[in-house]
Amino acid sequence: MVADVVIVGAGIVGLFAARELLRQRMSVTLLERKGLCAGATGAGQGYLWMAHRMPGSTGWGLAARSIALWRRMVEADEALRSAVEWQDCGSLLVSTTPAESASLSERQLALNDVGLRATYLDGGRLAEAEPALALPRGGAGLLVQADTQINGRAAAHVLLERCRAHEGFRELMGPEAEVQGVELAAAKGGAHVVRTAGGRWVAAAAGVTARHALVLSAGVWSGGLLAGATGEAGWGRLLQPRRGHLLELAAPPGAATVRHGMMEMSYTKPVDITFTATTTVTGSLLIGSSREFSGWDTTPSPPIVAAILQRSALFLPGLQPAADAAAEVAAAHASGGGTAMPYGRGGAEGGVLYGSGGGGSGGALAGLSVRVGLRPYATGGLPLVGPVEGAPGLFVAAGHEGSGLCMGPATGELLSRHIRKHMAATSGEGAGGGDASLDTRSFDELLPDVRRRAALAAPS
Repeated sequence: MVADVVIVGAGIVGLFAARELLRQRMSVTLLERKGLCAGATGAGQGYLWMAHRMPGSTGWGLAARSIALWRRMVEADEALRSAVEWQDCGSLLVSTTPAESASLSERQLALNDVGLRATYLDGGRLAEAEPALALPRGGAGLLVQADTQINGRAAAHVLLERCRAHEGFRELMGPEAEVQGVELAAAKGGAHVVRTAGGRWVAAAAGVTARHALVLSAGVWSGGLLAGATGEAGWGRLLQPRRGHLLELAAPPGAATVRHGMMEMSYTKPVDITFTATTTVTGSLLIGSSREFSGWDTTPSPPIVAAILQRSALFLPGLQPAADAAAEVAAAHASGGGTAMPYGRGGAEGGVLYGSGGGGSGGALAGLSVRVGLRPYATGGLPLVGPVEGAPGLFVAAGHEGSGLCMGPATGELLSRHIRKHMAATSGEGAGGGDASLDTRSFDELLPDVRRRAALAAPS
């Protein structure tokens, strides 16, 4: 199997990379060992937000460009808008202390200075804007109405379908697509060969050959793949798995509808838990979230589920029965008095469901869906996007952690520019190196080797 570009990983970043390269009339083969939404993409809340980002930063630029591209896509395609469940619900950052509220006020000024309208809401105005929300005295909110919400899983499915509509697109999904090795080209302009579980090293026809570029976009697994391909173990330490939990459940009976996407300003300790909430297009609640360095384990954790619901109940009191029931389940699990894992498998994309029983849960947790994914945390907090020095034709697009949806479109666009520049330099195809449409300098801070050097220079 031969293609102009081989992409390893069909998360939202890999899908946007494939989409952009196909639009440039390149042939693309996409490899995915687990299927769609098996990683961070499937466990994300779907926020397309600028409210919590720092104006003027590299991350701000990538997210702003991505959201502009998202808007351009859905404005031109009503079917796409509907398919991704686009909601212009706005974002609401909430504070719980006077000090955090002062920080929100400063953020409002910073966002307004760059043309993003943000409105500071004290307790009274916040109660009018979001009746479902309860905050302690001194709490406040920052409303950015331009921020939006989508369904990340639905977005992944529709992007894959759009890729399949291109003649030059091929995909290999499932266990046979698992990458077992990468053979980099021996000379400049040569082809890279990927050895999958269903292929061999001995002939390109038995593996997958990248004629012009190989893109590692497999989330947190990209570090290990890159280390194996280059023989440099340091790449494997640059990306770390950060487990996250997201809960979906029915809205509490009689409670006011959550109108905005909401996020608490800070995380609790020792396990990072922060309150997030939004209403889906079907009326259910998405509640989060957690982040923890717990290795490669993707098993849902009853104590983490309980902690998320307990934290959320402080802001949405109608969730207190579910929080109490989850605490019972966690206690039974910890004491060994319940089943080994009080979940029943449900859903085709890694979600698991609490049953109607399970400890003393009764019906409070019936139908609660728990999504778990490994977010690709990049040392230094910025993703890696671009070519790898010393390995012509090898590219990386990974490390977006929880921002793949919000940064995916611009990442695909940026990666396409890097690849076309590489093609122009090696084969004379495509636009010349001086073409302004191939400028990537604004995002040089994201180059993989720049990120690696920054990580090495950072204090341990």
